[in-house]
Amino acid sequence: MEISVLCKVVDNFGDIGVAWRMVKQLELNLRRSEKQWARNAKINLIVDDLDAFNKINDLVDVSKNFQIVENIQIYYWKAEEFCYKEFSGKWEKLQIILECFQCGRPEWMEKILFDDGLEKTVNIIMIDYLTAEDYAEDFHKLQSLTRSAKVQKVNFMPGFTEKTGGLIIDDFWNKSIERNEKGPVLCFTYEGEWKGLLRGVEKAQKEIDKNLEFYVAQGRGKQSVLDVSKNIKELKIKELPFVNQTEWDCFMKNCSVLFIRGEESMSRACLSGIPFVWHAYPQSDEYQLVKVKALLEKLRPYFEPEDFSKIEDLWLLMNSEKSLITDEKLESAVYNFMILQDKLAEGFKNFSDKLRKNGDLTVNLMTFIDKNYII
Repeated sequence: MEISVLCKVVDNFGDIGVAWRMVKQLELNLRRSEKQWARNAKINLIVDDLDAFNKINDLVDVSKNFQIVENIQIYYWKAEEFCYKEFSGKWEKLQIILECFQCGRPEWMEKILFDDGLEKTVNIIMIDYLTAEDYAEDFHKLQSLTRSAKVQKVNFMPGFTEKTGGLIIDDFWNKSIERNEKGPVLCFTYEGEWKGLLRGVEKAQKEIDKNLEFYVAQGRGKQSVLDVSKNIKELKIKELPFVNQTEWDCFMKNCSVLFIRGEESMSRACLSGIPFVWHAYPQSDEYQLVKVKALLEKLRPYFEPEDFSKIEDLWLLMNSEKSLITDEKLESAVYNFMILQDKLAEGFKNFSDKLRKNGDLTVNLMTFIDKNYII
């Protein structure tokens, strides 16, 4: 039996970052399983952007249509003739398909799946984007239709409650960490007006740590920060070089505060127990605020109301229309958050501990596969 995982790289490295973390943990848990089918299973990762993949794992060869990296069989999505030949007529490669983030399926796979000659049932499990919204519970394990009775599809929702699939909790993140109170601040955002952010950290450092270091990560938001950094005289602002996924995890764990974006890094921040601010992917009609508010509601029970208001104010401001984010408002909100960071750390830690109790996404996924598809 083989599990084939589909991933298209849409937003820089976030999609492949989640998919790679998931398949590594899935492979590890398959090997650990007491089930014979699991121990014998192989994983195929079919990805459309090997250059982005190589950025987070330099073992990936961008020139190859097929390769094996860390026990994962990797296929290049766009190598249509090669992949069609490799998968056509081989039901064991198509028995279980994990379709990540509504990415669709390659044309060569569609040709195989919806050929009249397909004899056995194929099961597609849709691994959706991570969200704290209530619909994650409603859609979890919900069946969907395809144009063929032999192609069955079901939703599997990552999430923050026991009624969802949970988060990917790999071994590196399966225990609470001891926060480094003197660690650096990490800034990994999308584009924005970030002068107030830097000024707020600069103002707070005078009260918390005059030697505080502020690291700007590579990515779309880096230049927005560097463009205004020349006006910040007392804060030690450094540019973090591009690092692979393992090095990124290590750096995050050593920070005192995280300004984080996207899904992959946000999920790690949630598990870290480190005080963090989430800059969600900007969407039309400010729909990102719906997602931000939903995650805030998951956090709210772990804080005193007055303290939580400082978290809420900053999160909502950073995710609002640019025209509403004045330097003065942002500076004040960042300052209030930064000087409270040590007190807030307990609430963030308790939140991370609760998330671990929901179980690892890949273990929950294996249980689902075993119950529904293994005869």
